[in-house]
Amino acid sequence: MEGADWSGLLKGMGLLALSVSGGLALGKAIIALSLPERLLGSLLPRLRRLRIPAQALFALGVSLGSSRAGSALVAEAYGQGILSEREALFGTLLQSFPGYLKRWLVSFPVAAALAGTAGAIYSVAVLARSFCRFMLFLFLLRGRGATENEETVRGTEGRRGREFSFLGTLARTLPAAWAFYALAYLATPALQEFIEARGASFPLLSAAGWTVAAASFAHVNAALGVAGGALASGSLTTAQAVLALLTGNMLAVLSRVLRQDIAFWIGIFPGRMVRSLFVWNLVTLVATMAATVCLAAIPVLWGW
Repeated sequence: MEGADWSGLLKGMGLLALSVSGGLALGKAIIALSLPERLLGSLLPRLRRLRIPAQALFALGVSLGSSRAGSALVAEAYGQGILSEREALFGTLLQSFPGYLKRWLVSFPVAAALAGTAGAIYSVAVLARSFCRFMLFLFLLRGRGATENEETVRGTEGRRGREFSFLGTLARTLPAAWAFYALAYLATPALQEFIEARGASFPLLSAAGWTVAAASFAHVNAALGVAGGALASGSLTTAQAVLALLTGNMLAVLSRVLRQDIAFWIGIFPGRMVRSLFVWNLVTLVATMAATVCLAAIPVLWGW
């Protein structure tokens, strides 16, 4: 494509390869060494009463360092029959919040610095939204019954072939990961132009607001920087800037899901699980994002 930043694309793909390979290696090593059972052994009776699998709980701790490592740990436990399909599904979806919480401690002051009060409100809203999804997935993870336990035991042998080798998983994962990443990366400029051109037909946001929303396709800091400039010039109020940032975050969700999640899951889970992960992840994201956008629209409608 003319004008594409090929050096940036190659750099991003290289970092993606390092992230995927590191996450896979760490997750497989943790399962191989039986670390969840060893480190949480004294808590296992209580965890059983709470219906929280030790592997899923341990993966949450691992995901503070790498959400991919946490997901790989869950996938390996699922392949060995330690976790049921339901536990693996919601155990994987839980991984996004601890990693985001760690990043939020750094991103919050950046957001406040770039866009002032609007950036701070936006950052807190996204954290609250992520926490709500986390609590939903935790509730669903704990909601399994005795019937599913029996099905897990019966289905263990049928899944053992899905245990992943490190090199084999990389061979399956990286081509798809690179393809999705490149597609999202190269499509970003066109998507930004489309949003800016079509946004004028939706009157709740001004042209400046749609510029902020379009910038979200590039990076959240780009959107925050544009919002900060618009606030300084008086083109946007604080309420309008918050709405623009949340709208842009929602519009860019499919690109992020394809680029960050789907390609990795393809390499470590069977197709049926990948489809379930994609649907649950996207539907809950869109629902919570739409809710926050609607709440953010209220002050704008009131003229704040």
